Amino acid sequence: MLPSSLAARLMLAALGGLLAASLAGAALVWLQFWPSSPATMLHAQLQGELDDLDDGLRLAADGRATVALDRYDAATYDAMPKDAAYLVLDRAGREVARSIDGPALTGLRTAPSGARTVLIANGDEPVRLWVAEKSASRDGRRYLIRIGRSERLVATLSAYAGEKFLRGASLAAALAIACFALVVFVTVRRMVRPLRRASAVAARLAPGNMSERLRTAGLPDEIVPLIEAFNSALGRLEHGFRVQQEFLASAAHELKTPLALLQAEIELGGAADKTALLRDTAQMARIVHQLLHLAEVSEGHNYRYETVNLVDGIGDAVEYLRRLAAQRGVAVRLDVAADGGALQADRGALFVLVKNLLENAIHHSPPGASVRVRVEADGFWI
Repeated sequence: MLPSSLAARLMLAALGGLLAASLAGAALVWLQFWPSSPATMLHAQLQGELDDLDDGLRLAADGRATVALDRYDAATYDAMPKDAAYLVLDRAGREVARSIDGPALTGLRTAPSGARTVLIANGDEPVRLWVAEKSASRDGRRYLIRIGRSERLVATLSAYAGEKFLRGASLAAALAIACFALVVFVTVRRMVRPLRRASAVAARLAPGNMSERLRTAGLPDEIVPLIEAFNSALGRLEHGFRVQQEFLASAAHELKTPLALLQAEIELGGAADKTALLRDTAQMARIVHQLLHLAEVSEGHNYRYETVNLVDGIGDAVEYLRRLAAQRGVAVRLDVAADGGALQADRGALFVLVKNLLENAIHHSPPGASVRVRVEADGFWI
C-alpha cells in the first residue's frame, strides 16, 4: 500500500529507480563475464600483463635488453619467484631479460612453445603454471616474451580481489544510496515547501476573508494550473458572496420600510388604512419571492435548457403583468423585430427574468407613462 504523503511517494519512486538501475548494472556486468570460462578470463589477464612487458622492453646502446616495470609488478616477480616469472628470448633462443630465479622461471624455460600450462615442482606437490607468450620487435630485432602464473597464485589473488571488490562495491553502493536518499529528501522537502505554504494560506480562508490568493511562485509547473484554477474558483466564490451580501442588505432595507409602516398602522388600531396595509404586504411578498428565486437560480440542477421562442417567453411575462400595469396606470407595449428569433434557455428562468425587469419598470414609472418591451434577434430590452 502506497503512503499518502507525496514526499514519501517521491522518495520511494526515486529509491526504486536507483535500485532498478543498480540491478540492471549488476546484470549487465554478469552477462558480460558469464559466458567466459575461468581459463579464458585468466588467459585475457595474462595477455594484458604481456602487453605491459612489451611496453617496458628497452634496448640499451650496447644492444642489451632490459624490462622496465612499475613498482607493483616488479614487487610481484621479486617477492613470489615460486609463482610468478617472465622471460624474454631473442631470435636465437638466448635469454636477454628475465625475473629472478625460482620454480616459476624454471617452468617457463622448460615449457614447450605454444603450451598454455605446465607442471612445476613447488614443494611436496606439483603446481600447474599458466603460460602465455607474445612476439615483440625492437630496432629490427625480434624477441619472444613469455610469462607464467601459478594456479594457486591466481586463485589467491582472485579470491582476495573478489572479496575486496565486494566490500568496496557494497560500501560504495551503501554510500551512494545514502547520499542519493539525502539529496532526494532535501529536494522533495524544498519542492513541497511551497505546497505547505499554499495549504496554510488556504486554511486561513473564511467567508469574511476571501480576498487572499495562493501564490504560484516556487511551485512546480505541474502544480501551477491547479493553484490557478483554485484561485479562479476563489474569485468566483468571492464575487458570489459579495453579490449575496449586497442583495441581502438591499432586501433587509426594502423589508424594513414596509414592516415599520405595518407596525405603525397596527399601533393606530381602528384607524388603519387597509389600502396601505395591502400595498406594504404586497411589497414584502415581492421581496420574499425574489429571495426564493435567488435560492432557486443558485442551483444549476434547477435549470432545464431547451429552445425557447423569445416572443412567446417574453409575451407570457407581459400578459402576466398587464393587470398590475393597469392598476398603476401604466401602458405596456410589446414590439417584435422582423427577425426576432429563439435561444437555448430555461423557460421558467426567462419568465422570472423578464417579469422582474418589467415589474421594476412598472413600479418606477409614473401614472400615464408607457413601458416598451422590444424583442430582437439577439435579445430584448425594456
